[in-house]
Amino acid sequence: MQETVDELFPDAPVTVRTIIGQLRDMVRTAIPGATEIMYHGALGYGPTASGFDRIIYVAPQNGYVNLGFFFGGHLADPTKLLEGTGKRMRHVKINTIQAAKNPALPPLVQEAWIDGVASVAKLHEALRNTS
Repeated sequence: MQETVDELFPDAPVTVRTIIGQLRDMVRTAIPGATEIMYHGALGYGPTASGFDRIIYVAPQNGYVNLGFFFGGHLADPTKLLEGTGKRMRHVKINTIQAAKNPALPPLVQEAWIDGVASVAKLHEALRNTS
């Protein structure tokens, strides 16, 4: 995906677009093999261009950005960044550009990616077995 953050999120406030840009760069650096897609108003990252295969997302909110993990329920979180209580999904609420530069984020993204690729593969296998 080559569009700029400004092109992708023209209606988001400048502060939110700045945070998205920082997170986008961080995710692209942390997991260079990921495919980036725009899906339901958020950037998604997965092993393919399918929305079903998304592992990580960057979603603008009202005044902040969520860095989300579709399979984050069991990620190690020594710095206690993850929010959420569901069985599977977790997110980090990013309110400032300084928070987007938190050095704990890249390892969290990398761990989520490794686990997520295996989890997506398991989902595909389960779907094949029910067909």
